[in-house]
Amino acid sequence: MKIGILACSVFEPELEKVLSDIENKRLFEDNIEVTYLHFGLHTNLDKLEKDVTDSLDKLTLEYDKVIVLYGSKCHYRFFEFLKKYDNIVTIKPANCLEAIIGDKVVESYVESKDIYLTSGWVEKFDELNEFSNAVDNYDRLNQFGMYENAIIGDTGVIEITDDMIFELYEKIQVPVEVEPVDINIFENLIIDAIQRAINKE
Repeated sequence: MKIGILACSVFEPELEKVLSDIENKRLFEDNIEVTYLHFGLHTNLDKLEKDVTDSLDKLTLEYDKVIVLYGSKCHYRFFEFLKKYDNIVTIKPANCLEAIIGDKVVESYVESKDIYLTSGWVEKFDELNEFSNAVDNYDRLNQFGMYENAIIGDTGVIEITDDMIFELYEKIQVPVEVEPVDINIFENLIIDAIQRAINKE
């Protein structure tokens, strides 16, 4: 079976590691290939919808099944515009933060004091600004200023250096902390999605 994955590029650091581990463990014999879309699409929901659906129009013809690594918090009409595709598999987490970091992200929504970020967020943070001229320093500080802390969920796939932490702080003006995250949270999610793709009729 030929399985495609359509993913926001924010997943790239963890997804490449997980897929490499899955291949090394020989968990599946199926051919699995990834197509990444630009992280900055999140700044323009109309373009996000267009690029996701344009990609799926093509990928659903090329692959037996397509795993879609986007969630309901990526676009308010996400599941509505996916209805026309019958050979896709979606994930339960509502966004990349929940998918990679897990339940502690969901819990943080209640108090709204902390915002969690993934390795991909840290690596690709500037892509949001490069993609949209509407996002300037004032907008960015407004977006993050409501939080007491920004917490990087460190899965160990990239080295989170002091320079990276300082640069992120300069951009968002919110104290930055680092917490270890078990990459098995995300790996189990991907394994489950692949299994569902294989078993889906």
